[in-house]
Amino acid sequence: MSSNTSQIYESFLPVYSAVPEEWDNGRPFLVENLKKMTEGINAREIGFYLEEQLLSGKQFIPTPNMAPGEFRSVFRKVVDTGALVAGANAVAHGINFDSRFTLVHLYISATNSTGLTAITMSDPTNVNMDATNINITSPGAYDRSYAVIEYLLEV
Repeated sequence: MSSNTSQIYESFLPVYSAVPEEWDNGRPFLVENLKKMTEGINAREIGFYLEEQLLSGKQFIPTPNMAPGEFRSVFRKVVDTGALVAGANAVAHGINFDSRFTLVHLYISATNSTGLTAITMSDPTNVNMDATNINITSPGAYDRSYAVIEYLLEV
């Protein structure tokens, strides 16, 4: 396995203080650096948490049949799981969960606005997902909760 520098995967934009004076030398320099900036901007995580499937901006490891440096896109969806009772809760997620679906990350955040407590649950004994529902075993009652689901859709 060849060693890569972390700069290849870096999402920070490079800083340049000098550009070649001559246009013939400056043009390729500017084009290459604009490409680096575009890749850096596009590789960031998108801060939208919406109740629809959207690209998260995260990239996942490639499969063996993918070209080197080609990554898989991670999708994100937020599901309003509403009020949770202590014990078992099931809420439909509305995701096309088939053989193409691969879960990357699932967690529930819940708040009890009366008792002023909040919790995040991600342990598989408390939170799991099947083809239809998000199944939540809540340790207490919460009046607001949301599930954040990040996943891959294989082609």
